[in-house]
Amino acid sequence: MVGERRSNGKVKTCHVHDMLHVFCKNKAAEENFFQEIKRFEQVTYSPSNPALENYRRLCIHSRVLNYISSKPFGPRVRTFLCFSSEEIILQAEHISSIPGAFRLLRVLDAKPISFTRFPTDLAQLVHLRYLVLSSNFKVLPAAISSLWNMQTLIVETSSRTLEFKGDIWKMFQLRHLKTNASTSLPGPLAKSRKNKDDSLINANLRTISTIAPECCREDVFARAPNLKKLGIRGRLAKLLDTKGTSSLFDSLGKLDYLENLKLLNDVFPQPPSEGKLPTLPQRYKFPPKLKKLTLADTLLDWKHMTTLGMLESLEILKLKDSAFKGEWWQPEDGGFRALKVLHIGRTDLVSWHASTHHFPRLRSLTLRHCSSLEEVPFGLADVSSLHIIDMYCTTKSAAASARKIQQHKKKMQGEADQQTTKGNGFKLSIYPPDQDQ
Repeated sequence: MVGERRSNGKVKTCHVHDMLHVFCKNKAAEENFFQEIKRFEQVTYSPSNPALENYRRLCIHSRVLNYISSKPFGPRVRTFLCFSSEEIILQAEHISSIPGAFRLLRVLDAKPISFTRFPTDLAQLVHLRYLVLSSNFKVLPAAISSLWNMQTLIVETSSRTLEFKGDIWKMFQLRHLKTNASTSLPGPLAKSRKNKDDSLINANLRTISTIAPECCREDVFARAPNLKKLGIRGRLAKLLDTKGTSSLFDSLGKLDYLENLKLLNDVFPQPPSEGKLPTLPQRYKFPPKLKKLTLADTLLDWKHMTTLGMLESLEILKLKDSAFKGEWWQPEDGGFRALKVLHIGRTDLVSWHASTHHFPRLRSLTLRHCSSLEEVPFGLADVSSLHIIDMYCTTKSAAASARKIQQHKKKMQGEADQQTTKGNGFKLSIYPPDQDQ
């Protein structure tokens, strides 16, 4: 069953019925396939218990450190999942406990467990295909590239930067590399010139997020020609710096299959105002099949929205906090012909004029912390495809204007039309709710 949907209407999460879920867990436990440890007890889950040696999947919810310190042993375990609601700091003496206990792991999702240093024994788990690590380290050692079966690698670190020292271009099975820090990737090795040009091309790689701007070179992206999702975090002005007749941003336009691009401007420890982008590249320099674009802390002037409006395939535009700055926005006619989802985060925008001529296919509008916006353009009421407006912490006048749009929508639909489009009617959400209503 569908749990959540993405902003574009596609399924984000799904689940099975509660009764079916319980049946599956009980049946899996009977056949020694899956063991769920909701509350670890030393007596019940003793390492000497022979039943534990038969499980292929383990899931633990609480007292995780007690479990790890008990020196568990699971020679047949292929999947280890940790869903603790609390963060667990794994000290040095326990760093190698998990890779030492489960030598045949294919899936390791240990997000709540924070490693104080990279577990060197992890590199011996050559069967790993899916790995989620939480840490405070700034470097992923070269040993990571020995995990040649790896398909999805997710690293969350408290550090703002991360250096990937492994040879990512030899991890031919890797499909998704996700980090929350600005990650520096190694360029193609010089010795690879002796090989054929396609010897280090990873045709499977679909996601790289997030990397440092200086890594966005043509020789790097040439090794991942089928990228669909790319996140860039750091001083984005480096992408626009011109050397000769080209810039690093030009290499993005050569990613023919890229659909999702995130540009997160991060100039810490300086304030975001020090990293303000003066402009945007011309339309033809963007990836040709770009469908989703996210901007944050770029502080662009609203006049540069004209460039984004000309991106023919753009369906989702998320303007996170401080993406654009200025009190007035007047879109140009003929832009955003394919745009379905518009998200505007924290901004000082006061006046915004828009109609069906500017957003003919808009389906969903989200406004977050637009504390200066006077009103939602009433012209959007005539956009027949608009079904959702979500507002968070906006002005009372903006909330009132959204209700006028809602009333107009209901009037235009009519009672008969509402019955034939059950479940697809207009939905307005305002949070926090107006206490006067």
